[in-house]
Amino acid sequence: MKALSDKAIVITGAGSGLGAAYALHAASLGAKVVVNDIASGRAEETAQAIRRAGGTAVALAGDVSNWDTAQALVDCCLIEFGTLSGFVANAGILRHGRLVDARPQDLRRMFEINFMGTAACASAAAKAMLAQGTGGSIVTVTSGSQAGDIALGGYGASKAAVATLTFSWAMELAGTAVRINAVSPLADTAMAAQNKGLLADQQAQREVHYGMLPSPDVSAPVISYLLSDAASGINGQVVRIAGRELSFVSHPTIADPVLKADWTFEAVADAFDRTLRHRQHKLGLSYAGSSEP
Repeated sequence: MKALSDKAIVITGAGSGLGAAYALHAASLGAKVVVNDIASGRAEETAQAIRRAGGTAVALAGDVSNWDTAQALVDCCLIEFGTLSGFVANAGILRHGRLVDARPQDLRRMFEINFMGTAACASAAAKAMLAQGTGGSIVTVTSGSQAGDIALGGYGASKAAVATLTFSWAMELAGTAVRINAVSPLADTAMAAQNKGLLADQQAQREVHYGMLPSPDVSAPVISYLLSDAASGINGQVVRIAGRELSFVSHPTIADPVLKADWTFEAVADAFDRTLRHRQHKLGLSYAGSSEP
């Protein structure tokens, strides 16, 4: 029996890139898949590729920034396959913008799709999974850009919001048979190609650098694992997939306090001068425990 042979899942943004890789891999492990993309032709292409390979898939196009689309995708899975056991909220967009040239329409659209679309999908999926009583796995998608990056402030903020959503909803789902995790993938996609012109500036400002980007296929087994029963008990985590490096992204934490008392301006200034000034955290994506020298 294949690892996902009893699963019925929805994957958004699955007409190309990472989403298509996730759909094809999950189907190869036996999952029945509802393929979503904003472009109906691309969604159908992925569904057809799954069927040609002997799998089961249907396509349903729609814009996930419309809250009704999320419910339609859940309903489609329930009608077509009789159950909903997994939902991958993968759909997202990237719009560059530095602080001095940020455009409100770009920021708004990223939050509509990256955050609101993810929230709509996760909420609709969780309600259905809890109602049917058989549990399930929800996977959201964040980014290393949540740590900050040149010209990616708005995009990174929308992905940081997804991470916070995942942490919060994992707390609410604790003790149920439904779990939610996020992935932070790195891959050679059309979105990555949009960013190539800024890569040198970005890498100059952060500790973590990568060479050649891996194929989207490299990330797919991790998503299939999180959708499977083998991942039971994994909840509220951000999984970083960077080529051959698999790790957790640490949750935001509070560093050890350096001043525990009522204070004056002078006491605060002394705490910064003696300690905090020398413990500033690196900007951008970095490794755990790293700080400025």
